[in-house]
Amino acid sequence: MGAVIFRLIFVLAGTTLFALGPYVEVLFALLIILSAILMLKRTSYEEKNDFSEHPAYKIVSSILPVYPKFYGHSFFVSLKHVNRELLKEENRHLQFKRTGALFATPLFICLAIVELSDVMFAFDSVPAVIAVSKDPLIVYSSMIFALLGLRSMYFVLDALRNSLVHLEKAVIVLLFFVAVKLLLGASLKLFGYGLEISIYTSLTIIATVLSLGILASLFCKDRNSSSKKQVTRI
Repeated sequence: MGAVIFRLIFVLAGTTLFALGPYVEVLFALLIILSAILMLKRTSYEEKNDFSEHPAYKIVSSILPVYPKFYGHSFFVSLKHVNRELLKEENRHLQFKRTGALFATPLFICLAIVELSDVMFAFDSVPAVIAVSKDPLIVYSSMIFALLGLRSMYFVLDALRNSLVHLEKAVIVLLFFVAVKLLLGASLKLFGYGLEISIYTSLTIIATVLSLGILASLFCKDRNSSSKKQVTRI
């Protein structure tokens, strides 16, 4: 539900900003280029176990005191329940820097981290979709279908990450393509020199690049990944 609401806000804001003029297209293109460069620089994936430095944790803890243990399925715990839990022997070591009438549980912290991550994903995904089509209904409906189906496929892609080693490179290429498409369109409107790439041409390029990334992963194995597997087996 949070993803549906946040994507709606970003789509409405994005399509409204795009209507303001070509300078907004340049701004969105630079944002997409930044995302592509960050993906290009990322060399490894590390799973986090400590989220105490996460921005979402800092935001929540600055507003509400945090109860450091799960309390059933509750997002929040009242001060009365906290005092009752502190009477138990296993909780006597718990100390709080601040107190209040309401405490946030780790479950709410988890929700805040997920929602903030979804907002960060929207920063580059929404401009990328709007670059293909500026119709708010098409943009939003495509994102809803993505939320319904493609998020389940993410776990499949995550499991196949070691096999589809070149797929991420294909995504990076597509991000640069979308940025170039926006810059060429903005240049055509501002200076009269540029190119307006049609929707069908964009979809053809997207499908081709993704297919090449999958085929390259299947037939051209990455030597670095294979060597890492051998080291792991040893």
